[in-house]
Amino acid sequence: MNKRITNAEVLFANPLRSLRFILLALIMVLPVSLIGQSIEDYQKIAAENNPEVRSAFHQYLASLEEPDQMGALPDPEVAFAYFISPIETRLGPQQARISLTQMFPWFGTLGDKREIASIQSRVHFETFRETRNRIFYQTEKAFLELYELDRSIEIAEENLQILNSLVEISLRRYETNQATQVDVLRAQIEQEDLKTQLALLRDNRSVLEKRISELLNHPENVQIHTPDTLNTELLLDDSQSLRNQLIRENPALSRLRYQEESSREMKKLAAKDGKPSFGIGADYIFTGERTDMSGLTDNGKDALIARASFRIPLFRNKYNSKVQQAEQNIQSAQMEISSKENSLETDLDESLRDYYDSERRFELYDQTQIQRVNQALTIMMQSYSTDSSNFEEILRMQRKLLDYQLSRIQSLADMHKTMAYIEYLTGQNNINPNEI
Repeated sequence: MNKRITNAEVLFANPLRSLRFILLALIMVLPVSLIGQSIEDYQKIAAENNPEVRSAFHQYLASLEEPDQMGALPDPEVAFAYFISPIETRLGPQQARISLTQMFPWFGTLGDKREIASIQSRVHFETFRETRNRIFYQTEKAFLELYELDRSIEIAEENLQILNSLVEISLRRYETNQATQVDVLRAQIEQEDLKTQLALLRDNRSVLEKRISELLNHPENVQIHTPDTLNTELLLDDSQSLRNQLIRENPALSRLRYQEESSREMKKLAAKDGKPSFGIGADYIFTGERTDMSGLTDNGKDALIARASFRIPLFRNKYNSKVQQAEQNIQSAQMEISSKENSLETDLDESLRDYYDSERRFELYDQTQIQRVNQALTIMMQSYSTDSSNFEEILRMQRKLLDYQLSRIQSLADMHKTMAYIEYLTGQNNINPNEI
């Protein structure tokens, strides 16, 4: 189930270095107003302003600088020596020496280091992408919860008005001896209970607004708006298609695959570290003139020496240990990929179960239960004018209507929240760097 990573994908980072600020603009997008925006607009605001997303993005930008560092030759070494006691030679005394040395690793070593750095930059990109997708999901989930609260407050206020009317009706009937004082007390009890519930809903909204402001990294005094309605007909792919997309597109899985690929390259590099390295250099020796001999050919001529050096890796244990370490890292990455796939597939199955459950609940409340309760309330209110014995049942049915209305809003919000989580798992909001 592991996706083979091509060299083109691994080395994508270098061409993007010159476009990193364009990428920043495209990914983070420009700020927009918080008034009258859709959930997608709020997600873009979070992508631009959220500190966690920006931190992950700058870590990715920093990793783009690694390939040039890792793929460079060692710095040449320059040495200067001055002979305190000049060495006498046939052409004159040697007074000073300048040496220049450049070392070269085994063939392909620099390319492997550059490739490892490029893969690591891809790991950082997948980390950034996963962070961004998670913030997108958390933002959408928070706004769906805010939508649920706003609609629940509206429903509670409407039901409170109905209860206020029932309290007035029961009082008038009690004053004319058509109802008992118990009916008035029951209506007042329901009225106060609903007022308390409504106050809690409003407090919850205030807390949720602060959480959204934290996600958006905006001041708390910014007013946040929710959509008036949510789509009740969502389109969901079949489970196998979603599972295939999850395995293919989930950023956390992609990051682990790149880590496995990096370990494979580390194994190749470890093997090459055990090969000889060589260097070339030159020495320039300053020679003074001899004064005790005249007519000497090349008297005082400076000397130029070419050198070659080799590093011979005689102690093999440490190089063999590096190879074994890389092999263990490969196996560890493979096991982690397998574990992550199983975990994500389980999350997907649970999300599909929750989605279909919320869909069934919404259809039950929206198309059946609420209509039946309204019909029953209409019949009971009509008979209440002649028979006051069913007033308790009217209050109970009114409470059930409120519960069903709140449950309908909750199930609709749950459908969208579960859909958002499935999109998060399957990488629906992924950024494709090849499209830039």
